[in-house]
Amino acid sequence: MLTESAVSLLTVEQRNMLEHVSGAFSVSDDKLDKIVCQMRKELAESVQNGDLHMATSFIHSRTTPQGAALGMAIDASGKRIRISSMQFDDASISGTSTQVFIAPSHVRASTSAFFDFVAYCIREFVHSQGLIETQRPLPMGVSIGLPISEHNGSSAIHCRVSEAPKEDSLDLCGSDVARRLCDTVLRNHLPVRITSITNNVVSSLVAAQFSNKTTRVAASFNRGVNAAYFEKLRNIPNLAQCEDMDSDQDRLDSYVAVNTEIGRFGTKSAVLPLTMWDNRIDRESRSPGTRRFEKLVADQYLGEIARNLITDFMDHQLLFTVDCDASKISTSYLFHTAYMAPIIDDTSNDLDSIESLFATEFGISTTLPDRQIIQALCLIVCRRASRLSGGALAALIITTARSPCSVALSGVLFDVNPKIYNDVVATMKNLVARISGNDSSQSGSVQADVFIQPRSADIVGAAINAACI
Repeated sequence: MLTESAVSLLTVEQRNMLEHVSGAFSVSDDKLDKIVCQMRKELAESVQNGDLHMATSFIHSRTTPQGAALGMAIDASGKRIRISSMQFDDASISGTSTQVFIAPSHVRASTSAFFDFVAYCIREFVHSQGLIETQRPLPMGVSIGLPISEHNGSSAIHCRVSEAPKEDSLDLCGSDVARRLCDTVLRNHLPVRITSITNNVVSSLVAAQFSNKTTRVAASFNRGVNAAYFEKLRNIPNLAQCEDMDSDQDRLDSYVAVNTEIGRFGTKSAVLPLTMWDNRIDRESRSPGTRRFEKLVADQYLGEIARNLITDFMDHQLLFTVDCDASKISTSYLFHTAYMAPIIDDTSNDLDSIESLFATEFGISTTLPDRQIIQALCLIVCRRASRLSGGALAALIITTARSPCSVALSGVLFDVNPKIYNDVVATMKNLVARISGNDSSQSGSVQADVFIQPRSADIVGAAINAACI
């Protein structure tokens, strides 16, 4: 963690507290194996009885999209709405046009105002793209960055937001967004028809498989965390019986996407390595007691975990001078996760980047031992997040039980923290090789590859869904 020369600059009290923090955040191989095992167990139980928040989504991976379709992506905050038109030709996208709309703050404060704004966005887009003269309504698939319970049937779409909003999220909890969107289209005489609505990670999975047929898993690490994977329909008893397909073997052998809402993992089990700092952040959050896994690995929380560690060192008078201005560093969520990459990557003898960052952003003058402690704390937080995230991906890959298996990753966390990305991938591959190789139920070690998806993947997947119906 620290070089020998760096350790020599620290006092005994500083070293002892640093060792205590390092031990509290450590995730041993044995502990990680137990987490992966529990996650696999909960995934299996969920597809059997559907009581662990996960939701299935019918997708059309065996159908080639044809013709023109629209895709719309709504982010969790409701601030950005993206709409694209795409032309599909011979299993490829031959043309695309995208427009981004930014919702004013007052629009996001009212459900009715928000859907009125959605209507405005669709109207503006079809007019600007010259789509208003089409003979029949254009199919539109929707991707939404909120936890939703989905049922996309052949005759109707029902899709309800299933969770209270997190910080900075659009409050649509309990709303049947499918019905509201369809009503909005009809009421405003818009030349589109809503064909499908999926969570954004499911849309990303659809887009990933469109470009890479071996894709089995998609995961997003942004302010929140989520993942989706493919499961055979026959392995989901409730859904198979509901669809009355007992005699349709081909249909039962088809795959559906499972929106895992993996950020909720750990709420029902005590397997996660929670520390006093994690419990503090959870207790003070807008949604205490929920999304325990997400609060250990998501971009929204990593910086806040590190900030709490820094202020605890300050409270023990082990960091900074007593009379430093602590107002900014003491403000919740002002130590952004994006700060952690330059802190970790600083290899200069005097850790100049860290010195500049704290002087500029927080008005704090630091000594070299201060900067060494800050760097060590950020490394500790990131290392745990990487191991836990790699474990979650490994659990999903092994659950798919298909090789080769490609994993599509996306998210701002990886954009700004390449070290976390590299550590996540390394952890995932090591776990998959070891666990699948020792699992008697597997035919052999699963071969897993990883690729980064562009940020537009969710809207592409939404359009693909629309074009396939």
